[in-house]
Amino acid sequence: MKKVLITGANGYVASRIIPHLEKKFELTLVDIDFNQNFESKVIKLNLSESSVSDIEKIVKGHNSIIHLAYIRPDKERDPNNLDNEIDSFDQENKNVIMANKIYKAAFKNNVERIIVASSNHAADWYEHYEVHEKKLDMVRTDMLPYSDNFYGWAKASYELLSLPYASGKFGRKMEFIHVRIGFPREIDEKIQSNKFISNNNGEGIKNIKRHLGAYVSQRDLSDLFSKALSVEKVIGSLSDVPYLVVYGVSDNTRRFWSLESARKFLNFYPKDDSEKKFNSFIKNYENLEEWEGRLG
Repeated sequence: MKKVLITGANGYVASRIIPHLEKKFELTLVDIDFNQNFESKVIKLNLSESSVSDIEKIVKGHNSIIHLAYIRPDKERDPNNLDNEIDSFDQENKNVIMANKIYKAAFKNNVERIIVASSNHAADWYEHYEVHEKKLDMVRTDMLPYSDNFYGWAKASYELLSLPYASGKFGRKMEFIHVRIGFPREIDEKIQSNKFISNNNGEGIKNIKRHLGAYVSQRDLSDLFSKALSVEKVIGSLSDVPYLVVYGVSDNTRRFWSLESARKFLNFYPKDDSEKKFNSFIKNYENLEEWEGRLG
């Protein structure tokens, strides 16, 4: 049985995938603290404040790592608060530095593969300025990871930061799969006030439709991470470099992120569609004129 270490194991995304992964893999769960009960071994450690040598002690002996750990800001991010947005660099840079500590400790201890929680925000410039303006239908993983905010910049940095490790520059090739997670929460009335669509277009029905397109179910997200751990060899678009970026999203009718790389390289075929799963919720809006159109 493969031994897998999961960072940020007390967080929300971890809570969605651990119950499924515990059935298939031997897990070690790491976080700064725990308020949940798990069957797997847990280690309390502040990864951001730890040295690489400290992290080496906990990664040793594992086949793979799922890196979910994230240092959250004191206040929930508001993309419309421009002062906070421009001041968020230092906060997000700490997350990039933490990711490199994980990569380096894993490399030095012969960990074979790291699966990283990237985000749809790594390339959200396309969504903000093209998808919702009906200039682009689908964002693919072979597009340059443009983001207009430091949160997305940090996620894109996770991806680019791993390339030297995957390339073999340091003596061996370590495998990387970056999962650009969509919207992993259930959809209800509260979603109308989420502010991640730019230009003040993120209110009401427009936002509901956006999140129906972005949704990833617990079943699909768990299956994607399981396939990322289980695939025999990581293959991506770069020749002979074990580096892959995929979108973590269900097969939604309103989906605007491509599943092509996940299907081709991980055999990931999600089973859920938000349009069907939340059909009873959608009925509250489908007769309104503003509901017309896939997005926007």
